Amino acid sequence: MVQATEGYLKQEILDRNPYVASAALTSAQSLILYQKGDVVRRWVNEVGKAMEQPNKMVQLHALALMFMIKQNDKLPVTKMIQQVDPIERAYAICHVHVHSIGR
Repeated sequence: MVQATEGYLKQEILDRNPYVASAALTSAQSLILYQKGDVVRRWVNEVGKAMEQPNKMVQLHALALMFMIKQNDKLPVTKMIQQVDPIERAYAICHVHVHSIGR
């Protein structure tokens, strides 16, 4: 079932409507949480493009998903945090701390 919806979610991550893109990004986060992350980890390019969208809501959801994808690699997470603007950087640092406490 995940493979059947993969194409739709992947396409909707880059949708111009910010609500559709955010819904797709949060759905992808749920897939990772429910042990279907192998599918989502192939979407790094789409999530990276979503991080560049002008809408802040989409950027934050994309940032959270990218962190979930790369959370085991410290160097990419550090680079990702350094590349975002100061407001998002504060959110990213909080996100990293919350996930490191939960381990």
